[in-house]
Amino acid sequence: MNIVLWDLQPVQDGYRFYISRKAFALITVPLDKTGTQVQVIRQNGIPYLVKKYKKHVSFFIGIFCACFLLFFMSRFIWKVEIEGNSFYSTQTILDFLCENGIGYASMKSEINCKELQNMLRNEFTDMTWVSAKIDGTGLYLVIQERMKGSTEETVDEADAATSLIAENSGTVESITVRRGTPLVAAGDTVEAGDILVSGIREIRDDAGEVSGRNYVSSDADVLIRTELAYTDEFSEKYEKTVLTGKEKIRFAVCFNACRINLFPEPETESYIILEKYRPAVIGTDFYLPFVIVKSEYLAYEIQTGTYTDEEAEALAQSHLTRYCENLAENGVQILSNSVIIEHSGKNILVQGVLDALVTQNSYEEISPTEIEEGTNPDGIDTADGGHSD
Repeated sequence: MNIVLWDLQPVQDGYRFYISRKAFALITVPLDKTGTQVQVIRQNGIPYLVKKYKKHVSFFIGIFCACFLLFFMSRFIWKVEIEGNSFYSTQTILDFLCENGIGYASMKSEINCKELQNMLRNEFTDMTWVSAKIDGTGLYLVIQERMKGSTEETVDEADAATSLIAENSGTVESITVRRGTPLVAAGDTVEAGDILVSGIREIRDDAGEVSGRNYVSSDADVLIRTELAYTDEFSEKYEKTVLTGKEKIRFAVCFNACRINLFPEPETESYIILEKYRPAVIGTDFYLPFVIVKSEYLAYEIQTGTYTDEEAEALAQSHLTRYCENLAENGVQILSNSVIIEHSGKNILVQGVLDALVTQNSYEEISPTEIEEGTNPDGIDTADGGHSD
């Protein structure tokens, strides 16, 4: 009869096994002839599930509505992802897409990826290549942009005649000139505003006489050793946020700009709120039009106190270290510092000087009037033919 049994296991006064519904109908005659009794323990499968819930019509209606809703939402775009853009911000591109009816909640059937690629390249001229594709309910854009800073801006900068000006008073530590005429040397003392490298280059004839002038955009690395004033002041009292250990978790659902809190927010205590946003997605690319938000409310209290001398010194040092790190990002090397910490009323005052090497980056354009007159502010003759009268 080819009746298949599986997971056959001996039990008290018999056996327990699995059998298909069709095969079970075939064994009724042999069971009657042999006087064997069979007890059905559990029925699995869709036919039995339908039979069990046939009186609960709303259950099947709910399943049908959920399937229809998923099918309906699959026809729209619920996520736009942009990669490779740096000059054009993501929001700028999204705004442009929105103006053209493309983006969140737009129908996939109305989006032509090739036309979208051409539209973006025509609108944003610095986009050299655009790839657009639709996966699931997501629209994915990959962009390549033209490199900046190699054409007109460079030419304009090269055409302008400029001189490098001292921003700080001090001693020239080192000077390396790539373009222009150096007016100072290592070891010279300069004042703020002095010209370090002139944008005027003299042309001399065989006799050593000045026969003309060239005007260039000076380019040099000049380090000046100088002293920078440093002042810091903060209150001797402090307020510190301390977590109490109490924690509450709440969930919310966001539909675009609309947020629905599933539970009421805590009211009685002060909380630090940490929120995690997780897009609702089925699989990898089937995004749904809402985001699940998990909010952690961490209760805290404010504690006040007064800095001890050691704590005040440590805080002042951390402020100084952060200040020096910010200076280093702008080409300033701190060699040493001399600061004093003292109490000033209810505040702590930190002041002193920093011994520093400062890279000079201030350029001043040589005006057309100075060039026409033949003399720059330093008294150097800039006329094209010899000395001015």
